[in-house]
Amino acid sequence: MIKDLFILIKVRITLLVLVTSYLGYYLGLRFIGFQMIEIDSILTFFHLVIGVFLTASASSILNQFIEIELDAKMERTHLRPLPNNRINKNLVLLLGLFLSIIGVLYLYILVNAITSFIAFLTIFSYVCIYTPSKTRSKWNTVIGSFPGALPPVGGWTAATGEVDLPALILFSILFCWQIPHFLSLAIIYKDDYKKAGFKMLPSISENLDSTLFQIVFFIMALIGSSIGIFLLNLTSFVYMLGAVLLGVIFLIYSANILFEQSSKKIKKLFIFSIIYLPLLMLLIILDTIFL
Repeated sequence: MIKDLFILIKVRITLLVLVTSYLGYYLGLRFIGFQMIEIDSILTFFHLVIGVFLTASASSILNQFIEIELDAKMERTHLRPLPNNRINKNLVLLLGLFLSIIGVLYLYILVNAITSFIAFLTIFSYVCIYTPSKTRSKWNTVIGSFPGALPPVGGWTAATGEVDLPALILFSILFCWQIPHFLSLAIIYKDDYKKAGFKMLPSISENLDSTLFQIVFFIMALIGSSIGIFLLNLTSFVYMLGAVLLGVIFLIYSANILFEQSSKKIKKLFIFSIIYLPLLMLLIILDTIFL
C-alpha cells in the first residue's frame, strides 16, 4: 500500500518540486537580505514544504486518475496502481481533490496569497491543460513545462511576497531544462507512447529532426537563462563559468545525436539531463555560500 502511494504521488517528481521550491525560497531570502537562520524564515519554509508537498502530490494523483486507460496500454506504466486495479479509482479521485484544496488553503493561510495562487495555477495547468494535451497536441512537452517551472517561483514568492525578475529567470531555467529532458525520454519510449495514443513529438514525426532541433534550441536557451542569475548579481563569475561548462556539455551530448541517432547516445543525453539540474542547483547554492 505504501509503495502504491509513493507511485501515485510520483515521489521522485515531488521531491524535485520540493528541491526547486527550496532553491527559489533560498535565493528569494538572499535577495531581500534575509537568511534561513531566522525563526520566521524557518517556519515559513516549513509551511512551504508541507503545502508544496500536498499540491505536488495532488497534481500527480489527478494526472494518473485521468490517464488510467492510457497508462494501461504502456509497458512503462501498465503496472501502476490504478491501471492494475490495486486501488479504488474513486478514492484516488477524492484524495487528489482533497489534497489540492487542503494544499492551496494551507499555503494561503500560513505562507501568503500569491504562493497559494501559484500552487493553484500549477495544479490547474498540469491537470486541466497539460494532461489532456498529451493526446491532442505535439506541443504537449512545451505546455507541460509551464507548470513544471512554477515551483521555484512559488518558493521565491514565499520568501519575498512578489514575482521579481530573478523568479522569472528561475522559471526560465526550469522551463528550458524540461524540454530536452522529457523529449529525450520520449525518444526512448516513442513506440510505447505511440501505442498508448500520446502525441509525443518523436512518436508522430517521420524522423527525429524536429525533436532534435527543439532539444538543441532549448539547451541553448537554457545556457542563456542560467547566465541570467549571474547578470542579476545573485551569483559570482565562478558560478557563471560552471553554468556555461555544464550547458556546453549538455549541448555536446545533444549535438552528437544530430550526427548519429543511436539509442545509446540518446540514453546518454537523457542521463546527463538528470545529472545537469541538481549540479546546477548545487553550483548556485555553493557559490552563494562560499563566494
